[in-house]
Amino acid sequence: MNKNRFISELSRKLRGIPKQDYDDAMNYYIEYFMDAGIGDDEDVTARLGTPDEVAARIKEEYGNKQIVKASKEGGVKNSSKAIWYILLGLFAAPIAFPIAIAIAAVIFAVLATVVIVIAALLLSSVGVVIAGICAIPAIFWAETGAQVMVLIGIACVGISFGSLMCILFYKLGSLIVRGIIRMIGFIGSKKRAKRERRAMQ
Repeated sequence: MNKNRFISELSRKLRGIPKQDYDDAMNYYIEYFMDAGIGDDEDVTARLGTPDEVAARIKEEYGNKQIVKASKEGGVKNSSKAIWYILLGLFAAPIAFPIAIAIAAVIFAVLATVVIVIAALLLSSVGVVIAGICAIPAIFWAETGAQVMVLIGIACVGISFGSLMCILFYKLGSLIVRGIIRMIGFIGSKKRAKRERRAMQ
């Protein structure tokens, strides 16, 4: 494969990554070919690998950046970006398509389960808060001071306990998602180290 076809194929394979990273990668390989003085008819895959392999490496590197960012900063946006680039790297990698589908399905199933469970716990906590709030108007129908105190206590406990549970479950969900992302990043780093050792042999 000559350099022109390589650049064209690589450009197509890198769709989906941020423009800045796309431009940096494309400029790097264009400058590499110019500096190396590679002719139009020379096969460049012997030096660099196929566009599939190069695109997979670039996406893997970007995914690792996002994994580190999501692990340090957290947040839905960072976590979703990390997961997205992990999936992009899987489908760009030179492995059998059914295997990539299976791995992506497992990742999606685990994350969907975590999200559903945490969402259910959060909704339950919100329900407790709402129940506490709804107890407040009942004070006006209370017949004795003792009943008023009981209703105020129920309202305060419901609102405070429900709010605390909302915060705890949100933090728990964030920690679990970060843990999953770290685990995927760890597996990716092991695979990368293994690939590099194999290349050096």
